[in-house]
Amino acid sequence: MEQYFVNKKIDSNEFNLDDKEQFKHIITVLRHKIGDTIFLVDTENDLFKATLESIEDKNAIFNVEKSNLPTTELPVEVTIACSLSKKDKIEWITQKATELGANKIIFFNSRYSIMTWKDNVVEKKLDRLREIAKNAAQQSKRLIIPEVKFLKKFSQLNDLNVNVKLVAYEESAKHGETSALANALSNNQNGSIVGVFGPEGGFSPDEISELTQNGYQSIGLGPRILRAETAPMYLLSVISYKYELRMNEE
Repeated sequence: MEQYFVNKKIDSNEFNLDDKEQFKHIITVLRHKIGDTIFLVDTENDLFKATLESIEDKNAIFNVEKSNLPTTELPVEVTIACSLSKKDKIEWITQKATELGANKIIFFNSRYSIMTWKDNVVEKKLDRLREIAKNAAQQSKRLIIPEVKFLKKFSQLNDLNVNVKLVAYEESAKHGETSALANALSNNQNGSIVGVFGPEGGFSPDEISELTQNGYQSIGLGPRILRAETAPMYLLSVISYKYELRMNEE
């Protein structure tokens, strides 16, 4: 069953869908008819089961009731911060990180970034990524749309207010470091987490030094060297196992 985010708070048993693009997609493209049911998420991140009651001009009227389906959100808030890369990789990271439960997705400049964003294109690129995140959140039945941001200065990573700060470093992986990530997650109950990931060329020693001096813990992501776009998905999968699958087993 499809799910859509609406830009209103749903506070009654009837909801008037008057967004032109959503109306066109739901009624004209998908050809939903009276009696069909979809899910809506309002601005309070509440999920509603919505049954189409009537179609009036360019408005679709739904009967809505709050859903009691279990949450699809991770029990911890996770931020993924990645160095700029090629357009297709950035879009892929945004889509897949959303599907895997990230709350925030950040892109930043680093010394070995293979791409840079000029000031006059930043908002246009962010708008595109935010639309990708919205579509991925709807497809994966999320209750929130991840925030997508760009940090112009590398040093802004030091200002992120989270409980657990992790930076993936290929030298840690090369030296067989396997315990740092497990220990960091084991010592964290439900605190927020950020994972920072470099470009294909990795971080410079100075960048790693700056991050570790500001509370980041250097971690390896297993014995294999991962691509820049794969590494964030590895971390999100580990977090999902630790805080969702494993906790359900216990």
